[in-house]
Amino acid sequence: MKKEQKIEILAPAGSYECFHAAIQAGADAVYAAGARFGARAYADNFSQDELLRAIREAHLHDRRFYLTVNTLLKDEELADLYDYLAPLYACGLDAVIVQDIGVFSFIRQHFPEMDLHASTQMTLTNSLGAKFLEQEGAARIVPSRELSLNEIRKIHQDTNLEIECFVHGALCYCYSGQCLLSSMIGGRSGNRGQCAQPCRLPYTADGKQKYYLSLKDICTLELIPDLIEAGIDSFKIEGRMKKPEYVAGVTSMYRKYVDLYLRNGRDHFSVSDQDREMLMDLYNRGNSHTGYYLRQNGRDMLALDRPNHAGVAAVRVTAQSGREISGVAMTQLHAQDVLEIAGGKNNYTFGKDVKKGETVHFLVPKKMNFPKGTVFHRIRNQQLIERLDHDYINGKLREKIYGFLSLTIGQKGFFTVCKGNRSFTAYTEVPVQAAANRPLEEERLRTQLMKTGETPFEFETLELQIDPGSFLPMKELNRLRRYALDGLEEAIADSFCRDLLSQSTLHESGQNLPDSADMVLADSHGAASPLKSSGSVSHSQIPGLSILVETEEQWNAITGFILSGQDHGKIQRLYPDFRLCTTSSFDRDLKALQNRQIEICPAFPYIFREKAVALFKKLYPKLSLLPVNGILIRNYESYQFLKEHGFDKKIILDHNLYIFNQSSRAFWVQHGVSEMTAPLELNARELGNLGLTNMELPVYGYLPVMISAQCIQNTVRGCTHTAGLMTLSDRKGLSLQVKNFCDLCYNVIYDPSPLCLLEFYAEIQELAPLRSRLQFTSETGEQVCRILRLFCTENNYTERTSVEIPFDYMTGHFHRGII
Repeated sequence: MKKEQKIEILAPAGSYECFHAAIQAGADAVYAAGARFGARAYADNFSQDELLRAIREAHLHDRRFYLTVNTLLKDEELADLYDYLAPLYACGLDAVIVQDIGVFSFIRQHFPEMDLHASTQMTLTNSLGAKFLEQEGAARIVPSRELSLNEIRKIHQDTNLEIECFVHGALCYCYSGQCLLSSMIGGRSGNRGQCAQPCRLPYTADGKQKYYLSLKDICTLELIPDLIEAGIDSFKIEGRMKKPEYVAGVTSMYRKYVDLYLRNGRDHFSVSDQDREMLMDLYNRGNSHTGYYLRQNGRDMLALDRPNHAGVAAVRVTAQSGREISGVAMTQLHAQDVLEIAGGKNNYTFGKDVKKGETVHFLVPKKMNFPKGTVFHRIRNQQLIERLDHDYINGKLREKIYGFLSLTIGQKGFFTVCKGNRSFTAYTEVPVQAAANRPLEEERLRTQLMKTGETPFEFETLELQIDPGSFLPMKELNRLRRYALDGLEEAIADSFCRDLLSQSTLHESGQNLPDSADMVLADSHGAASPLKSSGSVSHSQIPGLSILVETEEQWNAITGFILSGQDHGKIQRLYPDFRLCTTSSFDRDLKALQNRQIEICPAFPYIFREKAVALFKKLYPKLSLLPVNGILIRNYESYQFLKEHGFDKKIILDHNLYIFNQSSRAFWVQHGVSEMTAPLELNARELGNLGLTNMELPVYGYLPVMISAQCIQNTVRGCTHTAGLMTLSDRKGLSLQVKNFCDLCYNVIYDPSPLCLLEFYAEIQELAPLRSRLQFTSETGEQVCRILRLFCTENNYTERTSVEIPFDYMTGHFHRGII
């Protein structure tokens, strides 16, 4: 049975000051990162001591604290994770938000009493992926931000998971967890919390330069009834890079309107224009939208003209005389408000308040002309900032408590303080005395005890039981109060503390701390074999090839190349896009290819939303009858779909089901997956440490750097419902190909130059991958054959200096690596 739904306001905290602001503004929970492993490495983030203090403070106020460990971890970092989490777990950390399935598995084993939340970086797009993570022990998922209300509703109906969704703030252009753009451009990986946000830069399409990859922020205040009724449990606010004023203001608005709906229902729910404007004052990129909840995509969701804060329309020009602008205030303006002039280069700061509708006059730089009707925007609302500072940032939240003081002559007095079901009793150091001349007065006692000072408490009820004529030194009374309040604070914190599993317990249960040197991989016969190369592979042994193919023209070129013997037996496996499996060319060539011992493993789509589920329910009966050897998958949904349909052949993981560490590999091996793809963001040394015994290594191809629910063609030319290619050019003139897949409605953006590792084949032989992979995307049949000849010619592996690669290429992270 699903428990009764409660709505959580979940606020971001990039610093301790933001955490404090969120708690003051009414957040039920806060998510933050420590100094390591978080997806916002450029936020201030928390020291270890600050994390411990924040956990205690959150619990003191009946709030929750979630830690983000939502990056991919390498083996040496995974070994540090236990020491990083152990004191936080012991202190009562409520949950960890995780991207890496190896990290997920590790935390589940070593910190079993702590909730695991599947990050949006896991790219969970329907109830299939949600069910898979639920079976593995997740308590909550953060599904992809691209999902509709109907898709979220289905997850709610099909699982018992808590659902956490983004309701306000910035949106990535790409499905979270699928973006390599920053990584490939400059080595700053979004999967490691280092994203440089190249999506916020201008690009050119069809001769027009705009911010084609920059989405406006979302604001869903109006959708609160729909979001709650769809089954969303946690309203997540984006903004760990934002200031405390932003965190406080946005949190307070969602607190206000969630409570309004829960109290009054849909019929009495409406959002005021004043509150909408307040949110726009805090931050917007040219207005906002309600996200993907009610739509698939759209041009008006994009901040095409600017990527940064656009402010609020504030002054409309009525006239200009020389440098002096005359205008009408479009909203209430305040002293110290800032008006943006000429893109922020020459801003104007108001010296006094101006009412809406009043005339304003101000100077602009020489030679700047602004025609009548020009609108200037306010980019700083000083009064709003001051109010947020006063109400939340500089405020102090106090918890209501109950107190009971007992003073009996001849006995030690005691003072009991309670908050909820937690209490603490402090005793006097000396017995209560009979007063010689001035007995304690109840009013004075009450006044003294009510002085809670800097503690987080205030008395709601204070009862006194005092013998007449009793006396206690005021110094002792003050000590009693301090000791009681300090003790209550400790009692509350201690009630959340946990015991760590001892190392002997971990050893007995087979959950030792990771040592990658001891990790083993069960082969198809159940035997154990080392994950890393043992060094026994001959240096002359060249890995066989696998080929990923997307178009029918490419398929015809590849099959012709193989069947004519030009591959010299080097090609071992083909990964045809699933769409090719319904073509006459596929049917024609399948038997001939398998007679040559070529394995056929169709490739499932990058994104597997409900539309894909419906499509594959129709396709699967035919796919299941084909004599294929396996399926290449790119998401958790595809894995769960195949398992639910009884698929009993090989399941191969593509590179975007990231295997960065031995724990990830071991997780999938335990789930019957014996073959994987090497991650694109590790360098040769790191790949060697990881071991490629059961992994294919991509050595050629235009790498997908973004998978998006948005559509460049729709944005630039309008939707034609026709799959095809477009080109985006960056500021340096490099062209990124964009392919739209209309049947499942997503775009793939590819790196400007193809990966080509042919010159490093001596090193690749040392790495000894299971196979080397060529990935064809937009190449013509002629280009395919040219590349196949390069990789199927023996001399090209041994005469490395004489190999001429007849196209521009890049070598990815093979020698560079990521930050």
